[in-house]
Amino acid sequence: MADTILSMKDIEDVFWDMSTRMLGLNPAAPANQKRVRVSWPEKGAPAWKREENIAFISVEPDDDPYTRQMDVEYSEIDADNANRAMSYTRVHRVSWICYGPSSFGDTDLIRSSLFKPEYTMALAAVNMALITDVSAPRRSPELFGGQWWERSNFSARFNEKVIRQSEVPYLQSADVRIIEG
Repeated sequence: MADTILSMKDIEDVFWDMSTRMLGLNPAAPANQKRVRVSWPEKGAPAWKREENIAFISVEPDDDPYTRQMDVEYSEIDADNANRAMSYTRVHRVSWICYGPSSFGDTDLIRSSLFKPEYTMALAAVNMALITDVSAPRRSPELFGGQWWERSNFSARFNEKVIRQSEVPYLQSADVRIIEG
């Protein structure tokens, strides 16, 4: 009776690994560890060279009418207890912000790769699925330190099926009183 839900860290790890692979990089190679990043630089922006290709991933919950639907099912565990399984969908918005000379190509490659079977299956393995209305990448150069830095970004939304389970006891007796008035 374990819950089926991903932490934000788990989701970030899934998208870091997928994004690294989508860019044709080996996630285990030390040289690729800073090519795709989950968090923003702690020492200020930017914390890389202008000619470096860097991708940032941002994951945040997204409100959607679909997230408000809850399904509750009960199944027998034993003579005294039932399992209560409440399932619902969480929606996550994942944004990719890419810098460097290949920034637009990187966002376009990641976007198109989201539809490849190996990535849809990787998402399904963690109870997630792409919402297929994916925005096009936007090229938006950024002025920093008197220089224009190439930047492109896009976002996509994903559904995560969540199941929360708990054991509930069956009602064993009730005290019923009739009061005449």
